[in-house]
Order: sequence, then C-alpha cells, then structure tokens
Amino acid sequence: KDYFNLHLKECEFRYNMRHEDMYHELLKMLRKEASD
Repeated sequence: KDYFNLHLKECEFRYNMRHEDMYHELLKMLRKEASD
C-alpha cells in the first residue's frame, strides 16, 4: 500500500521503455542526475 505509487510509476516506465535497452537508459539517467 505504501509503495503503490512507486510501483505504478515503475510499471509506466517499463511500459514506455519496452523497446529500449533498460539498463542503458537507467545508466544514462543516473549519470545525468550525478552530474547535476
């Protein structure tokens, strides 16, 4: 119950990235956050 919104966002992310290599997409996002 506490993590439902997080789970929903993860499902949305996975659905939107289903044709992409998720590992590399997450890596790009993490690198961008680290550089900001």
